[in-house]
Amino acid sequence: MRLPETATPTSSALRRWRLARRGVLSAILVAGAMVTTSALMSRMWSEDQGERVRMVHAYSYGGVGIVIEALADDSVMVSDVIPNSPAAGRIHPGARLVSVDGVHLRELDQWSAAIRGAPGTSVQLEIAYRCGGHERLELVRDLVRVSH
Repeated sequence: MRLPETATPTSSALRRWRLARRGVLSAILVAGAMVTTSALMSRMWSEDQGERVRMVHAYSYGGVGIVIEALADDSVMVSDVIPNSPAAGRIHPGARLVSVDGVHLRELDQWSAAIRGAPGTSVQLEIAYRCGGHERLELVRDLVRVSH
């Protein structure tokens, strides 16, 4: 049983100290809970984000397996060839596209749409190389799997 405290300077200071201690301990408890929750959420977000990245970077499409980019002179260059694709070993990075199925296109998205297509269909590409080489290739589109 507690005895009533009299209003002395010592008892008043003790009461303030207990109240402050209770506030500090409560703040530590709340801060600890927030840090724990934040760490768990961060961990969950990182794992979820990693899964999203894996999903975004793993896809497939019908085409020949080349990555193209527009150049400053309005030409289109093959910047990469996807391994195990119809273009692998037949087209090399640095090649410039001249035409697709005999048609010279102007915009990058037009080139991309013309090269892509249903697996099993063929596409004829006219290609020029820096060394002066020039060739026409007929490739059969396939399902190209891309993953990073």
